[in-house]
Amino acid sequence: MSEKIKKISKKLLAYILIYVGITIFFTVLIIGSYALPNEKIRENVKESIVQLKAEGIGYTPFFIGHAGAMMDTHTDALMLNIAMNKGMGKDQRTLVKAMENSYYEDETKGGVSSLENNLPDNQYNNSEYSRYWHGSQVVLRPLLMRYNYVEIRYIFMFIIFLLLGITIYLISNQLGLKTVVAFIITICMMYVVLIPMSLQYSFIFIVTLISMIAVLIVYKYKKQKFIPIIFFITGALATYFDLLTYPLVTLGMPIVLVALLESRRKTKLLDQILLSIKLGVMWAIGYGLLFFTKWVIASIILQKDAISLALNQILFRVNGNETYPVNRIDVLKENFDFFFVATAKELLMIIFVIWIILFLLTKKKIKDCSVIITLICIAIVPYVWYITFAGHSSIHSWFTNKIQAMTIFAILSAMGECVQISNLKQYIKGDK
Repeated sequence: MSEKIKKISKKLLAYILIYVGITIFFTVLIIGSYALPNEKIRENVKESIVQLKAEGIGYTPFFIGHAGAMMDTHTDALMLNIAMNKGMGKDQRTLVKAMENSYYEDETKGGVSSLENNLPDNQYNNSEYSRYWHGSQVVLRPLLMRYNYVEIRYIFMFIIFLLLGITIYLISNQLGLKTVVAFIITICMMYVVLIPMSLQYSFIFIVTLISMIAVLIVYKYKKQKFIPIIFFITGALATYFDLLTYPLVTLGMPIVLVALLESRRKTKLLDQILLSIKLGVMWAIGYGLLFFTKWVIASIILQKDAISLALNQILFRVNGNETYPVNRIDVLKENFDFFFVATAKELLMIIFVIWIILFLLTKKKIKDCSVIITLICIAIVPYVWYITFAGHSSIHSWFTNKIQAMTIFAILSAMGECVQISNLKQYIKGDK
């Protein structure tokens, strides 16, 4: 028993050290980004307003009428507003600015309008956003020293499609064509062509792809003991870079890969489910712990109760308020309808019919695809999220619907696991 306690203590110490290291790293990065000179950044922000105003709120390029394809112009403008780093007073220290993450908000409370009205040199910020880390500023402020909003979109397009290429290659190499097809269909349903056009959407998608790549590489080199650490760090990164868009995807997409890879290793069904639960817990601890850490650090440095302010926001995200009442059934329906648009439903029906035919032809034994139970459990998780965070999922359903990417990836992967391609080849050759 003492040996077991020692082992647990050693693991706990390792995670504590990782947590402390991540916290220091995150803090140093955000302070460093706020220490950069502001002149060039503000010039490029000013250039960026032209594009933001041209698009306006509710912009849906290529897919007019699809609410799920709506660009988050308001939040992108807010991120640029924060990037100008004006602070809430003339003599504010860099450390205070880095924890306060302030911005200017005019009487309209409009993202683009407030950003434009924050341009004058004698204007200071009047609102703060201290409950988030705003790790996006670690990337945005250095880029804004050289590029404007449109040019940063172009850079993000390169980064995202490069990461997609690597992800698809590794999936193909380790899990085969069926999983590649499932992944491609999934990202198409997320409107992947639009993601690089939004600062708000890009960061969490990049974290998701990096996590998937990390999982695939770890399994490739048979270092599965590092998988829980990857999910802990992924949760922390989601907290750092995201403003509560669709963070659960950073858990869901990689965990589908883990389930499939464990199935290839002939892991028992119960062990697969227990591992998925463990990884979910590790992600949640990384996500929640780093969230809370920012509140504590902000409270100490700003000398105000940032924790209570954040907790009040959480209550609102869960239950809404009198202005934004919540009906959880409506929340589920709205998110479902935004993600599964009419055309998507028709295409998925065609895919389902093709799958039925392939399944009947290949006759794979049910016992050989028990992983589908694990995958179905994963597919349900987004709807638990919607019910839990109903306030947020109602107000922002036009982007929270993307959490269901993990649902469709899990279901399509489960369908693929029931099809034996080698049997199909034999059938075509006439051996069956």
